[in-house]
Amino acid sequence: MDGPTSPSGAARTAGLLRAVVLLLAMIEPPAGIGSEMPPQSRPANACGLLTDRQVSEAMKMKVDPGIREDTGRLEGDSYQGAYSSTCIWKAASDRDAHDLSRPLGGANFAILTVISWPVGVKGAAIFLQSFRDAAESHVIANTPVPLKIGDEALWWGDGVAVRRNNHSFGISVHLVNGRSQERQLEEFLAAQITAQL
Repeated sequence: MDGPTSPSGAARTAGLLRAVVLLLAMIEPPAGIGSEMPPQSRPANACGLLTDRQVSEAMKMKVDPGIREDTGRLEGDSYQGAYSSTCIWKAASDRDAHDLSRPLGGANFAILTVISWPVGVKGAAIFLQSFRDAAESHVIANTPVPLKIGDEALWWGDGVAVRRNNHSFGISVHLVNGRSQERQLEEFLAAQITAQL
């Protein structure tokens, strides 16, 4: 069976993260920031921001323990030493899901990516703005909807993006038979994550 950490599992997971990756690629360094690295903030552990129980209760199904898949320190001037951490919670009943045409084989799951930005860098705000820019450029289909979570938040059609202090994150929930419930769950979980940052 291909899990999220196997090469084919990682490839399927990458589809869900493509919006985040595309948006990060558009981030420009804030004016006045040169080659000097700002002080580092403490990197967040995505799997430590929600418990397996919280995810299970929100999704109304038992999930396996979250699997951490950090990208780690992001390279390039645009990221200025930011650190990316990802956690995936997959429904326990879907361990054998193997439809290669669907994310995580067609399983029900939640995925969280948290970016910890260095102190004094405005990357978290630029991250949120990049969703609006992506919608204007038709990189993403939906016009982001502002939300009252953290310092700033929005729903972009496939998840919720939030900035809080020196962190930005995206949370997506995928329900095989419950697409209409996903946004509500994403907002609920985003509020719980924000309380930990």
